[in-house]
Amino acid sequence: MQFKSENNPFTLQFSYIPPQYISRKTLTDEIVNDLKKKTPAFRGHFLTGVRGSGKSVMMADIYNIMHGLEDWVTVDIENPECDILDSLARGIYRNPAMKTLFLNAKLDISVLGLGVSVEKANLVASNASDAVDMMLKVLKREGKKLLITIDEVTYCHEIAAFSHALSAYARAGYEVYVLMTGLKENIKAIKNDKSLTFLYRAKEHTLEPLNTMAIIADYVKVFGVNREAAEKMAWNTKGYSFAFQVLGYLYWEALCNKAYEEIDEEDINVHYDQYLSEFVYEKIWSELPTTEKKVLRGIADTQSHDVKTIRENISMNSSKFSVYRNRLMERGLIDGREYGKVKLVLPRFDVFIKSQEILE
Repeated sequence: MQFKSENNPFTLQFSYIPPQYISRKTLTDEIVNDLKKKTPAFRGHFLTGVRGSGKSVMMADIYNIMHGLEDWVTVDIENPECDILDSLARGIYRNPAMKTLFLNAKLDISVLGLGVSVEKANLVASNASDAVDMMLKVLKREGKKLLITIDEVTYCHEIAAFSHALSAYARAGYEVYVLMTGLKENIKAIKNDKSLTFLYRAKEHTLEPLNTMAIIADYVKVFGVNREAAEKMAWNTKGYSFAFQVLGYLYWEALCNKAYEEIDEEDINVHYDQYLSEFVYEKIWSELPTTEKKVLRGIADTQSHDVKTIRENISMNSSKFSVYRNRLMERGLIDGREYGKVKLVLPRFDVFIKSQEILE
């Protein structure tokens, strides 16, 4: 097998569906099949998980699936902190097939700088909200459904205004659906505002680690190594989506110059730690409160994963520890499902945490 750097099928780029992509087929099918139902159970879906878990890539995958369906119109909102209705109006209008429908319906949305002023227009928009409503009326008449995707949402005025608009569209009988991604704490902030009825009722999906068997099969196929070698690589990723890409990327680059048996695993891990740290872990760490960092240090320093030992090492009582354990579990950073035990979820996160102890 020829390994050339320019043909590396793994990527370090976020929000991009890589050539070597392991889909979460069960969850993808669940969401797609629900959207395609005559009466879907949910009109809104949230994809959440720790940074680098593959939320954006999965959303893009679902977007592409729905985009290929005849009766669906898809719009991706690139910046959720801008006027979402304005972006939505522009996104719908940019669809060539929809533009023709709107011209035939004599919709004048020139106020947004889209198209030209329509002589003897049936409807004239005075703002983005009017424009979207006018276009949705046409989509409803034509039997079209609209999927809106938004990446990395946060609780802000624009999202609140958008949620109220979505509720109005639902009452009007428009077939409008939303798929969003966001960190757990940001989704929680949105859903805690119960006045945002549409998004409050949206279904939340937490991304689980990638299937280990799928990672093993992928590494065997791509690198031509035996199953034992692929298993060792796969376990080193812990099913973390970004780690799967990083490790694959590093091994491919190494194999461009030497045989698998000649690869220095320590050298791989040095670069592996560097990429995980620079691209994800430093950002995660910077967003953590001091006490949560303290708990993570205690976990990283305790090989037994025993809660009692960890508490004693960081001088924290049981009730206080439980609060921070739950917060870190919610962030997707630790696993506390086994009674009396907690462990780090991300690969080599303990190495990163210990390096921060030295730096700080």
